[in-house]
Amino acid sequence: MEQAIEFESAGLTLRGVLHAPEAGATPRPALILCHGFGGSCRGAGHPELARALAGAGYVALRFDFRGCGQSAGERGSVICAEEAEDLRAAIDFLAAQPAVDPQRVGVIGASLGGSVAIEVAAEDARVKVCVANGAIGNGERRFRAQYPDAEKWQEFLNRLDEAKRVRAQTGHSVMFYRFDVVHIPERDRAGLPPGAIMEFTAETARSLLASAPEQVIGKIAPRPVLLVHARGDGVVPVAETEAMAAAAGPTCEKHIIETHEHFSAGSPALAGIVLDFLERKLPAA
Repeated sequence: MEQAIEFESAGLTLRGVLHAPEAGATPRPALILCHGFGGSCRGAGHPELARALAGAGYVALRFDFRGCGQSAGERGSVICAEEAEDLRAAIDFLAAQPAVDPQRVGVIGASLGGSVAIEVAAEDARVKVCVANGAIGNGERRFRAQYPDAEKWQEFLNRLDEAKRVRAQTGHSVMFYRFDVVHIPERDRAGLPPGAIMEFTAETARSLLASAPEQVIGKIAPRPVLLVHARGDGVVPVAETEAMAAAAGPTCEKHIIETHEHFSAGSPALAGIVLDFLERKLPAA
């Protein structure tokens, strides 16, 4: 069963889809799916993963962060702290559903959504399991991988400084081209959702630069964490997951998939890894 839903976060209406098994005992464990940077819960394999979860006996909620997809909010503004606020509101909504056991709620995030999932799980004990696929562990390190040349890196930082000055003087944000903020190789751009946002505020870039889930992932323990990454990921280097796994401690499981696909939330390989993890750590039975 799939049902369009909406809930509020900071006075904004967020929209998504709730997936539930057709029949069986309730209440059930439930998972929230978090999409990636400027994306949507309707693309990048999120519907397929939600259906696989429902087929395995879980309630699954996929939703659009503010300013993305069908949710309200400023387009082109992606602030990590605001997405964390949205995820906490999603937990509130999901835990209140009659078919859901509020003591068995987990989060699954892709790319930036995985980073947000980690940061929320580190602070919110309601999250019993956390799964992150292709997530960013340290924003500055990921940006340096995108701008390895020292001169181009400094040019990027200078643009951010100038944008901050313009914002202070005019009250208006300077916009950056999407691939200057998060570069995506040509081979992977088909994974972007239809109508993807192509310009983002300088404040978006600053928020990503300052993000550091790696520093808090250890606080999730003793609750279980699953980190998955494609070895040849050209959007977020696999080094991000390697570093976070080292910081997470013994309750973290790491899987490196031998592909290059960043937008892989709906792949059968990922679904198999996630479902195996959930069967052991948050069983549907």
